[in-house]
Amino acid sequence: MKIKRPIWLKLTARLGIPLIIIYMFVLIYNYIINKNNALDQTKRYLKELTRHNAQKLDREFEQLSQTSNSIRNLVESTDTYNEDLVFDFVVKELESDPDNVGSGVAFYPEAFKNKKYANFIHRKDGEFAMSDVAAQYDYLKEDWFVIPAVLKKGYWSDPFWGRISKTLLMLRAYPIIKKDKVIGVSYADISLKVMSEMLSNIKIMNGYTFIISKNGTFIYHPREDYIMVESIFSLAEQYGRPELRELGRSMLAGESGIESYNDLDNDQKKWIVYTPIQSTGWSFAAVIPEEIVLSEVRKNVIKQFLIMFSGLIIVLVIIIISAKRFSVPMKKLVDVTERIAYGELDVKMETNDSQDEIAALQHSFVKMVADLKQYISNLTSVTQAKEAVESEMRIARQIQESLLPQIFPAFPHRKEFDLYAKNIAAKEVAGDFYDFFFLNDNVLAVIMADVSGKGISAGLFMAVTRTLLKTVCTVDLTPAEALNKANYILCQDNDACMFTTLFLGFYDVSTGVLTYSNAGHDYPIIISESGISKVVKTEQDIALGIDDEHEFHNGEIKLDVNESLILYTDGVIEATDADNNLFGEDRFLNYLEENHSLTMEELINKLTDQLADFQRNRQFDDITLLFLKRNM
Repeated sequence: MKIKRPIWLKLTARLGIPLIIIYMFVLIYNYIINKNNALDQTKRYLKELTRHNAQKLDREFEQLSQTSNSIRNLVESTDTYNEDLVFDFVVKELESDPDNVGSGVAFYPEAFKNKKYANFIHRKDGEFAMSDVAAQYDYLKEDWFVIPAVLKKGYWSDPFWGRISKTLLMLRAYPIIKKDKVIGVSYADISLKVMSEMLSNIKIMNGYTFIISKNGTFIYHPREDYIMVESIFSLAEQYGRPELRELGRSMLAGESGIESYNDLDNDQKKWIVYTPIQSTGWSFAAVIPEEIVLSEVRKNVIKQFLIMFSGLIIVLVIIIISAKRFSVPMKKLVDVTERIAYGELDVKMETNDSQDEIAALQHSFVKMVADLKQYISNLTSVTQAKEAVESEMRIARQIQESLLPQIFPAFPHRKEFDLYAKNIAAKEVAGDFYDFFFLNDNVLAVIMADVSGKGISAGLFMAVTRTLLKTVCTVDLTPAEALNKANYILCQDNDACMFTTLFLGFYDVSTGVLTYSNAGHDYPIIISESGISKVVKTEQDIALGIDDEHEFHNGEIKLDVNESLILYTDGVIEATDADNNLFGEDRFLNYLEENHSLTMEELINKLTDQLADFQRNRQFDDITLLFLKRNM
């Protein structure tokens, strides 16, 4: 028979064509992902670069504000104001800082001889002069005086034209405080020329930068006709661009971001990156043509595309070469594999003694089939046994849950109190339990217990203890007397040495008095109506089931109206996170105080959710809670 379709060709077609399709999908997917990643990286770079330059401007502005701050410190450090001392100090500052146009101080009248006093020390005709600001205008109504004095913190003004220097300035003012009282303001006028020089040296990907003030006016822009004339909002109205208005609102809100928009003049696509200048409340932005940004992105994506395409060609060549090396034994192995895949494990496989990789594969496959049959047989037996055990455990848990009260509100006809409880087992069967039942019309028995150990043994001991307590608790006995009886019975024939810590209380719903006995259990907690927590330090007797001769003691507390009693097991405070940190009593008390206004059901459910999150769903101990609130 003439071979018209050699196996290497069929293998190449069967492997190569699907691989090409998958590879093309991967190639397209990676192209999209790489393009998006490149764009994201560029955006992060631009944001970081813009933020860095904004911080640089921030530092520069803070540096420029040192004169005003130094004047403030000088005046605050002297008992009385010395005009000559301040003049000499400011002159030195002006000589060392050419960007400082002038500085001065202004006082409240009541802090300066009951008259207005404000000076401005500046350069004039090559000399230094002091001008009387109070004689020129009412400085007490100016923002630069009122805002820092009221807020008691530094203030940057929007740019303005100087009344004395007649140049474009920005002002930095600080409140002067003595004995916790603002007596005046120190200030310095800074020339905007220094800001223009700084910004002219900032180049972000061949774009340009600008700064807007706290009301959106351009403080700096490459177009000088915009400065102090136009605002980002006036341009939005002028060009009918609502997206520019929204951008301005985001910038004035102190946000950082990056957005694309079309240029106002030539409709060219551009990116604008903006971030706040923290010290002044202004916003700094950089505008970059999108073509510049995408050119680098395209280069990286094309490079990645060529690398992946070359990899595809190499893989296809390897497939063709490898396919030619396969022959009939491989085809037989494929046939046998397909039969085994459909569950025919008794299939016979021919082997050869060629001692090459295919022969080794055949022998290994024969052994694998035999091992697989044995494994399936063992797995079937183990699965059946496991399912039987799990079924029994589920039934045991259902039985245990049926022993505990599960319907809330438990006594809807009793308005004197509210009660809610919850039990979450660490294993299928819990050792913790709670219970509550009326001994007569007015006395309610409440029980909170934690059996030693976990699992089936703890669950059985729990069931016995609960049933026993239901029997011994009567209105004729005190809690301690009931525990004496229960303890004696539990100690008999207790070869497994099981024991349980337990809190038993008899609550008189008419008076709010709780008579209790504590068999080694955690202290109860009382939460007041205002949310104040108090741990009740009871006398702790030994746990039940240890010493049949032990005599238990009674205690008594009274719940005021709207106070709540909290009973819990150590699974709450000993819950552990991934770093072995305990949830702890303090965290528990803080939670109760912060959430005391919730209903008891909301309080318990929220707490158990918080414990699950704290333990990362790795619960090691049973968690049981019972909340009792007096309503009237």
